[in-house]
Amino acid sequence: MPSLHVGDEAIKAKTGKTWHEWFDILSSGSSRNMSHKDMATFLGRQYRLNDWWCQIITNAFEQHAGRREQYQRPEGYEISVSKTFPAEVKILYECWSSVEERGRWIQESSFKVTTSTRNRSIRAQWEDGKSMLSVEFYPKGKEKTQVVVQHSRLDSLEAAEKMQNFWKNQLSKLDELLEKRLAS
Repeated sequence: MPSLHVGDEAIKAKTGKTWHEWFDILSSGSSRNMSHKDMATFLGRQYRLNDWWCQIITNAFEQHAGRREQYQRPEGYEISVSKTFPAEVKILYECWSSVEERGRWIQESSFKVTTSTRNRSIRAQWEDGKSMLSVEFYPKGKEKTQVVVQHSRLDSLEAAEKMQNFWKNQLSKLDELLEKRLAS
C-alpha cells in the first residue's frame, strides 16, 4: 500500500480499481517502462481518469516500484501540511503576511514573500534561497479557515521530512497563539 493515505475502498469507489489492480496494470506491458508523464497520460486516455487521479496513481506506483521516494517530484522533494483554525481567513492571512505577526509564532526561520493575493495565498522563497513556500487559505464557514502549506524544491527526503515536522510544529504554535487571542 502506498503512503498516500488513500485506502483501497476510496480508490476503488473513485476509479473502479484497487491499488493492487492499478499496480498490476502499470507493472505489465509497455506501461512499466513509461516516463511519469507518459504513464499519467496513458491512464487518462485508457481509463478515462481525470488528471488528479492519474497523478495520484502514477506517483503511488512509482513509489511502490522503487522509482520514486515519498515526497519526491521532478524538481526536488515537496511536502504539504494543513490545519483548520477556528478563525476567519483575514486573521490567518494577517498572521502569515505581516512580518510582525509572523514573528510571534515562527521565530526559528524566515522567508521572503514573493507574491500574495489577499486572504487567498502567499508565495515565498525560503531562507535557503532554493526552496519555495506556497500557503493557501480556504474559508470553511464564517469562523474557520484551512491553511495548506506546501514546501517545494527541497533537496532530499531527509530535508522533506524535517520540513514536514517543522511546519506541523509551526502550525501548532500558530494555533496556540490564536487560542490565546480568542480567549482574551
